[in-house]
Amino acid sequence: MLKEVSRVVLPGLTLTAMLFVTGCGPSAEEKSARNLYEQAEAHMKSRSYQTALALLDSIEHNYKTQTDVRRDAMHLRPAIIEEVTLLEISTNDSLQAEMKKAHDEVLPLMKKISSEQLVEPYWIAADGNNDKFMNTTGVQARVSADGEFYMISEVIGAGNLHHSSITLKTPSGESVSSGEVPYDGELNYRLSGSETVTYDAARCDSIGMFAARNHSTPMTLVFNGENGKSKSVNLTARQVGGIAAAYRMGHALTQGHRLALQRAMLEKRLAIARDQKARTFREE
Repeated sequence: MLKEVSRVVLPGLTLTAMLFVTGCGPSAEEKSARNLYEQAEAHMKSRSYQTALALLDSIEHNYKTQTDVRRDAMHLRPAIIEEVTLLEISTNDSLQAEMKKAHDEVLPLMKKISSEQLVEPYWIAADGNNDKFMNTTGVQARVSADGEFYMISEVIGAGNLHHSSITLKTPSGESVSSGEVPYDGELNYRLSGSETVTYDAARCDSIGMFAARNHSTPMTLVFNGENGKSKSVNLTARQVGGIAAAYRMGHALTQGHRLALQRAMLEKRLAIARDQKARTFREE
């Protein structure tokens, strides 16, 4: 807006001096960008961190010319990431404590099997396991030295059963099956009429979880063979409890390892956020 601001009178001469000023308030675009920034600040204070970050993304993508607001947003972003990361670290620590407690509770129920003939030691339940398992028809749940839960099924005098999976059934009819392990001469092998199948965690976690939910219930173990053939044996509640104990130990160990790795990553993210926060700080 232009306006006349003064009239100057000099001796012998009248001079009209027109001084013009231009309005210099914030533009509509700047106001819009600043409004988004203030919303982001408010959401940060209310711990709506993802919404706050989304608002900062909007400023970054849609207001390229608003350098002052974008600079403020650059400082606010690592501050938000810092708070998010601290919250995730706190949650991680709580979960690690839960896994340690679960491991400590189940450890007295387990025993370590170790010998010179074994490539590596493993853990089995101290109760409900047959010490001569490899010479009998049944199943054994184990936990490897690095904490992985796995299972082995054994059928003596199998004939042409050629089983590649197992199923657990409760007296009420509930059931769960492992994943298939195709015959390969290693994880699934046959020798002198016997069949031995090893199920990794991905194939038998469902069995372990099912046993853990029904740990005091006797069940039927079914060996699923080719062309609809099968063989069944009964498992006592103690035997089911042995599967459950191994699953609980393996779950606690593997989750504990995963959480430890996650925490290390979170600590790195926190250090980066704090470094960025310090580098983008500017005096008001």
